[in-house]
Amino acid sequence: MLRALILIAAAAACSAAPQFLIRNSAPLPHPAVLENDAMEAHLPEHLKNDFYKNPHIVAALAEPSWFGHKEAQVTNRETDMIPREKVFHILHNAGFIRR
Repeated sequence: MLRALILIAAAAACSAAPQFLIRNSAPLPHPAVLENDAMEAHLPEHLKNDFYKNPHIVAALAEPSWFGHKEAQVTNRETDMIPREKVFHILHNAGFIRR
């Protein structure tokens, strides 16, 4: 009887463990990043920079953006909630933009 209980407990622990061991190392990108990638994909070739086609450069640029200690992915940015008209109005009144 004791062996059966130990066997059941071990089976339960093993079947529950994968949910804690499997981690998705690549977080989902922000929707603004996906939108920007889609817009850049539609650019003509003469407007794309050849510099970013090198896989070594792409990897080197992505490395500093990895999450470090006490960093987390931003999924809901408060700046996305500011109307673009308000930003334009502020920049126009400050003299940075002219109509």
